[in-house]
Amino acid sequence: MKWLVIALAVLAAFIVALIVGPMILGDKGYVLISLGNTAIETSLIGFCIIIICAIISWYIISKLVLWTLSLVTGSHRWFGALGERKRKRAFYHGLQSLAAGDLKSAHKALSQTTNGDFEGVNYLAAAQVAQSQNDPQKARYFLLQAAEYDSAKVAATIVMARIDVTEGKYTDALEKLDSLDEEEANNPQVIKLKASIMAEQGQWQALQEKLSGWRKALPKEDYTLWSQRIAKGKLAEIASKNGAAELKTHWEGLPRKIKQDDAYRAAYIQQLLEQGMHAEAQTLLVEWQKRGPHPALFHYFTQLNIPNAAPSLRLLESWIKQDSENVELYSTLGRVAFNAGDDILAEKVLLKAVKMESSKDDLLLLSAISERRHDSTTALQYYKEGQQLV
Repeated sequence: MKWLVIALAVLAAFIVALIVGPMILGDKGYVLISLGNTAIETSLIGFCIIIICAIISWYIISKLVLWTLSLVTGSHRWFGALGERKRKRAFYHGLQSLAAGDLKSAHKALSQTTNGDFEGVNYLAAAQVAQSQNDPQKARYFLLQAAEYDSAKVAATIVMARIDVTEGKYTDALEKLDSLDEEEANNPQVIKLKASIMAEQGQWQALQEKLSGWRKALPKEDYTLWSQRIAKGKLAEIASKNGAAELKTHWEGLPRKIKQDDAYRAAYIQQLLEQGMHAEAQTLLVEWQKRGPHPALFHYFTQLNIPNAAPSLRLLESWIKQDSENVELYSTLGRVAFNAGDDILAEKVLLKAVKMESSKDDLLLLSAISERRHDSTTALQYYKEGQQLV
């Protein structure tokens, strides 16, 4: 619109100049056009006005011709626009029905969007409907269509891989995920799914090798969790196949760096406890926590079940002296003492823990101590108090 205003202003100025200029100079000019026996005579001003009018007429006529042709040859665009609006309405209606749980309406509406340009989202939604209707074959069909769009490729591939996993086709699922390019493969959801599949198949060594390359793509918490899971998986596999003796031999042969890794230490303690090697587990728990409680190791104290828990008891008591208001330390000390058969110490510290902060586990443990003493009344009282807590 702006350019049209400027053009008209320039044209008006030009016409004014043509009219006013000769009037000021007193000479209107003379133009003679001879075509055979025909001669056209006019002033210079008239000639310029004729030319300008001709140009304007040509512009208007050309626009009219193009518009007429568009009605004849381009009517499909007009109808296409109507069809596109209809598909958009169907798309939105399909999503709304899907959110509301009306799968039948969602399927009907989304089936009308196949020729629209929705960046594959319509196919993803249709696949979700098919999955909800327990029709994985139809879901795969829609997901393959969605994967043709760059913006929907990763999501479609992830969903197809998940369908394979539910059907036990782990190799097919990994192949689909491996088909993604480098940038797509670094998607955190792709990594998590791939890691889960490899863990399910017990591919701990391969998973450990890949994990280092995923460090930048994964959040720190996820990376730590997977490190711990890999450590547990590898050691659990050795313990289940070869027993406790081979587990200890394997641990002793590991590089020093790995043996200092918190995830591996926690996994090793867990396997020692599961193999019934509580004394060995206690020795390492005390040795590895000389400087204070470690979040990855501390909770294993409560799983110790040995008559001679003196090293653990001494360590826990030393921590309590440094942090006398720590309820968790009292509860843990009470559990270790109870498992070691020292009911006097267990009751003493558990009563203090309950006084500081009531805990269902501590109250139930006090109930168990009372039962050992055949004090049913007190045991029942502690039990009722414990059950009242969440």
